[in-house]
Amino acid sequence: MIALLAALDQEASALRRQMALAPTTIAGLDAPIYTGIYRGRTVLLAITGMGRARAEAAAAALIEHAPVTAVLSIGFSGALSAALEVGDLVLVSRLLALPDSDDDATTLPPCDPDPTLLQAASEAFGATSLRVITGQTVTMSAVINAPGEKQALNGRTGAIAVDMESYWIARLAAAHGVPFMALRVISDALHDPLPPFEQFLDADGTLHMRPLATYLLRNPRNNLRLLLKTARHSGQAQRALTMGVLRLFIPR
Repeated sequence: MIALLAALDQEASALRRQMALAPTTIAGLDAPIYTGIYRGRTVLLAITGMGRARAEAAAAALIEHAPVTAVLSIGFSGALSAALEVGDLVLVSRLLALPDSDDDATTLPPCDPDPTLLQAASEAFGATSLRVITGQTVTMSAVINAPGEKQALNGRTGAIAVDMESYWIARLAAAHGVPFMALRVISDALHDPLPPFEQFLDADGTLHMRPLATYLLRNPRNNLRLLLKTARHSGQAQRALTMGVLRLFIPR
């Protein structure tokens, strides 16, 4: 059984429909879970919510209460390299994470994906027109909104993309001896600013209209333009991620 973990339904809703996955429940997990059989393989899809705590809780529940044979972290990522464009897939070769603050001296060792899964994914993408870049990513505790922050993070880590969950899922899977890999998609390029999602979006993706309206009223034209651009990029990223994940299930 393959477990797919995405932070938000927006990232995986099209994939869920394409795979014809149906709602189910897992003991000890309140997050939305879907299951089904796709191309002869049993699939579990968990919508974890954003951030470390939710990702770890979902991964632990799946691994401990279901016969999971592989874990795949999927979802949107921000580009840290100018070579990456919106809709590019990132096949993660190494996962990094930084402490929550510069004052935290704790060393976070890198995590590597399962080499067999990584090789199989590389071969699956060898015959596709999708743009797939293999490289290392970094997991952070918050959304990186500003282009300057993205550039600084690239200089500090050498990572080509950033997300909020993959490292923690990888570390938990490794602790349980379950093979892991990550496939992310670029939803904002290096020089694309993002809206301040933390002001009006919950960790589970719930949108709060009052703070959103306040944000729009501060600068209606520019802020609305940024929201619409971000929405277009999200749709483009979702389509690429859906095609990428489905490609992994095509028999070789």
